[in-house]
This record gives sequence, C-alpha cells and structure tokens, in this order.
Amino acid sequence: MEFNQENRTFSTSVTVLDTVAEQLADVDLTLPDYCPDIEKILKCTLTPKIQSKSLSGGQLQIDGICVVNVMYVESIKKTIRCCEQSVNFSQSFSVKETPDNPVIITKTKSEYINCRALSPRRLVMHGAFSLYAKVKSSSKTSIYSSKDSSIESLTKKVSCTDLKSLCQEQFNVCEEVSVADKPAIESIVRSSVDVSLTDAKAVTGKLMINGEINLKLLYISDVESGEIGKIDYLLPFNQIIDCEGIDEKTINNVECDIMSYDIRLKNDMLSEKPSIVVDIMLCVTEEGYLIDDEEIIVDSYSVECASKPEFEQLTISNEVTPLSETQMEKISVKVDNGKITKVLDIFTDGVSCEQKNSDNGLKAGGKINICILALNEDSIPTIIERNCEYEHTFNTASDFNTLKNIQPHISSISYRLADDNTIEVRCEIKLCACAEKAERLRAVCGMELFEDKPIVADNCALTLYFAKQGESLWDIAKTHNTRLDLLLSENSAENITLDSSQMLLIPKI
Repeated sequence: MEFNQENRTFSTSVTVLDTVAEQLADVDLTLPDYCPDIEKILKCTLTPKIQSKSLSGGQLQIDGICVVNVMYVESIKKTIRCCEQSVNFSQSFSVKETPDNPVIITKTKSEYINCRALSPRRLVMHGAFSLYAKVKSSSKTSIYSSKDSSIESLTKKVSCTDLKSLCQEQFNVCEEVSVADKPAIESIVRSSVDVSLTDAKAVTGKLMINGEINLKLLYISDVESGEIGKIDYLLPFNQIIDCEGIDEKTINNVECDIMSYDIRLKNDMLSEKPSIVVDIMLCVTEEGYLIDDEEIIVDSYSVECASKPEFEQLTISNEVTPLSETQMEKISVKVDNGKITKVLDIFTDGVSCEQKNSDNGLKAGGKINICILALNEDSIPTIIERNCEYEHTFNTASDFNTLKNIQPHISSISYRLADDNTIEVRCEIKLCACAEKAERLRAVCGMELFEDKPIVADNCALTLYFAKQGESLWDIAKTHNTRLDLLLSENSAENITLDSSQMLLIPKI
C-alpha cells in the first residue's frame, strides 16, 4: 500500500546535451591579382562564425563559415597586406531527449592553424576549431509531503530556486559606421567584435536589455605607402525579448553571445571616405529564478505498521546571482631579437576562462594571447605573441560554490614602450558569470506501508532510555515507534540532537 501524499514541484534548468566536436578547416589560397607577393607571413587566424542552429527530430544541426585570414609583409614595399578566404562547415549532434522548449547554446574556439607557402602567391593552410554545443531545458523536480496522520516525517527547511523562465532569442544589429576625421579606408587588415550587456530589466513577460558592441579595425589607409589606420568604435544597442514567466521579482541571468558578424566597405560615389557596414547576429539566453522556502522530507516512518521509505538524491540550488567584475593584468613583453621603433597595433587573439579550485570563495582564470604588431629597427612590420595566465577571485560571491556561464571580455588594452625591446601591456578583463549556491540532499520520494505487519505495543507501563551525548531524538523516536513531538515534550527537550548524556522517558502512543 502506498501512503497518502501530495506532490509539490519546483523547476530547474537541466542540460540535455553538452558536447564538443572538432572541425577541420583546409584552405588552398591563391592571392588575387591586386595583391602583391608574400615575402613574410606575420599571422594566420581562423575565425568560426555560426550562421544557423536548429533542433528537430532528435538532431541538433549547426551550420556556419570559417574565415581564414592571412596578414603578411609584401615583397616590394615591405608593408602590411592581408587576404582571406572562407569555407563552410556543418555539424550535427544526436539528442536523446528532445525537450519542448529548448535553448541551444553554441560556442567556438580556434585551436590551431598552420600555414605553408607553396609560392609567393599560393598558400596552403590547415587548421581546426572546437565547436561546443549545449541544449538546456526546464525540468520539474518533485517534493513529497505526507497527508497521513500515522506517518512521522523529519523535514529540513531549505531555500530553493525555482526556474520561472528559460528563453532565447536571436536578432541582428546593423549599423553604418563613418570613419569621420580618420584616414580613408582602402582595405581592412584585421577586425574583431565583442559584446557586453550594460543593463537588463524585467517586467511581466518581457526582458529589456541594453548593451554595447565593441568594433575594432586595423586597416590600410594608403596602399602606396602602406599607412595604417585604426578604429575603436562602441555601438550601443537595445532589444526587448519575450520571456514568459519573468517579472520584476525574478533574478535574471542573461547571457549574450556573438554568433557571426560581417564587416564590409560601403563605397559611396558622393563621399571621399567610404563608410563601414557592420552586420552582427546576436543570441541572448535568459534564465529567471524566484527563491522560495521549502520543507524537504529527509526521513519518514509509520507508527502503526511496518514501513519502508524510498529515497532519491536531490540537488537543490539555494541561491543564484549574476556577477560582473573586472581584473587588471600587467604584462611585460620583451623582444627577443632586435628593437621596436613603433607599435602599430596591440590586440588579444582569444581569451579563455574556467572555474578554479579555491578554499576562499569562487575563483576563475584562464589564458590571454597578447599580439603586438610593430615595426622593427629596419621599419619592417613584425609581430610578437605572448601567452599570459590570469586568475580572479569574485569578492561578491564568497558564500557560493559554483560558477556557471562564465564569459570573459577584454574591456581595454593599452601599452607603453619601457625601452627599445620591452613593451609593458595593461589588459582589463571583464568577467561575467552566474554564481550558484547548491547542496545535495537525500529526500523521501515515497513510502511503502505493510498493513499486514502492524506494530504491536509492548506491555511496559514505562520505558526509560539512557541516551548518549550527540544522539538524535529522531532516531530514538523511530526505533521506539513513537512520535517525535511527544518525545520532545515529555523530556522538555528543545533540540533534536542531545548536547549531553541523559535519561529519557519514552512516551507511548
């Protein structure tokens, strides 16, 4: 016989798929006629861009392009030039359980690229990148409460986060950027795009976000002289997203990712300086929580007949909070050979971040690849790369034990020439994440009652029990088939755990 019970639920975010696949990128590139011959390759980069993602029929399909860019020194005037080529990629993943309203999170990471010159005009490149795919959905977790008066239950009061909203939306930000008073653009050498959220406000069923897109360009302003220009442009954006279940009271963890971007020159016959058209595809994922107090049954027994409780392990998220903190890193870069006469550009080629083990609060860290494009003592372009490790302790989350959805952003990067062969770099890293406080509990999920095995009371008029320090009154009541509240009342006890040895009077029901 099953005991009479009521079922309460709270929602949690569960990961249905969490996997990674390696994608290869092989490119055979021949320079266009308008590009001069290659004398020295400075840097090859591989940039994956996701154009579409869909989940249907148990298959997650991701399609995109991989852009391979080659920055080089041309053979005649020893100036910087570049060329690039794109290859398509496609990857599918099997998803065992297809949820009703999933969110799909995809990220890419360039692993390596090797470049070999077959001639001054032909290159063969082989590279690879990692494609991370995660599918999340909402799942209900049951909490059981007995309504049977013959059942004794030991409960624990816990704070519990209840997932009220899980939504995702893709949208495009398109902008025409003028070079204003900067030198005109002949061709783009290097581009990078980063996004960060500045504000997120929830009203009933809607999420209003504000953010900034940081566009950085290195370009050639004069092909004849090889003169270089730079653009560092902040593009603000805002968007209203439909998110069923959120309101002013929910705690919202919002993540914004760049899926792909396209930057092209807009040649206007009436303008001396062509402008830049930027088209960026963003994906916003939101998780909205409310925190409630719940009574979890951790043990049960019947005082009338033999019983057998059934248990399950519950992972309870007690609290969540969004985090946004900055870390300043100082790096001293020494040039191994020769001297530096001028720094043309300084940028980061990828930044990683993951949670680190720490006894003092939450800590995250990773690596930054610093790239310095400069002129040597012969005024020939050269590039210097250094890897730097960093760590950051989140001061505002000392009581939490898990970091989720860590997103590192390079807020700013600056430098100064300490001497002819030393460059001091200052890099500001903005770390956004969601901190979670979680615990695991063994909870009662059901009970089997054996009515054919009733508990028979003994004939003793009085039962005395000598309890030792540290014993639990719950265990004593369970062993003697009595009620906990009667045991507490009969012995004028306030705490379940005894702080000293004493004689107890065991009441009968």
